[in-house]
Amino acid sequence: MFSKALLKICITTSVLLGASFSFAANAYTLTEKFATKHYALYEVILGKGEVYDSSLKNIIANDVARKGKYQATAAIFDTGSKGLSGTIAEPMLGVITAENYAQNASSNITFDDNAKHATYAGIYLTFKQFSTLADNKNLSQLISELVSFPLVISQVPIEMISKNYRGELFYTTDSRALIFDFAPIDSVYYTKAQMSKVKKDCKVNLLAIADRTVNRLPFFISAHGAVNDILCN
Repeated sequence: MFSKALLKICITTSVLLGASFSFAANAYTLTEKFATKHYALYEVILGKGEVYDSSLKNIIANDVARKGKYQATAAIFDTGSKGLSGTIAEPMLGVITAENYAQNASSNITFDDNAKHATYAGIYLTFKQFSTLADNKNLSQLISELVSFPLVISQVPIEMISKNYRGELFYTTDSRALIFDFAPIDSVYYTKAQMSKVKKDCKVNLLAIADRTVNRLPFFISAHGAVNDILCN
């Protein structure tokens, strides 16, 4: 489990060793931090004087889309940043996602300019999408790939809040095909006291790092990480 120096998200020993690429026409460096057959997470650090404008966004998006993954994320950092070697509070310029599950000629590109810290660096999924993958016999094998990545999971419904014998907090939820048990150990935006006051039927947006998984129906995933949003009526 990561310590509070926490989620030094650069876990460079994971999945595949990073490969760095820089492009002659642009000064930024794109480094592969995590990769499997169908997914990838890239760190992009801008070059000196480079401006993260619409033109550069599209250039980076095309570079990411050309990798041909079902889904790939590029976490964008300014010149001189520690990037994914920093903590979850490392300032970030945004996130670019290229999605192409159908393996068509073109990818669906999305830009998240509200992702201002590295706590948003990961593969983006809603909890509903995560559950649908687990429940689809043809796609459920992708779960074993996804759990090797930092996952930015949104709209996670809280069904149970508990603490273990050490007083550590857990949020638990499930669907027909997935049981998800999450330990919120840090946050850029919330204190531990605020995280402990979350009520049943709230929803949370999370950065999750899987600790243990059981890869058969229903899938069981035990994870730890950071709380990005708490959404309660």
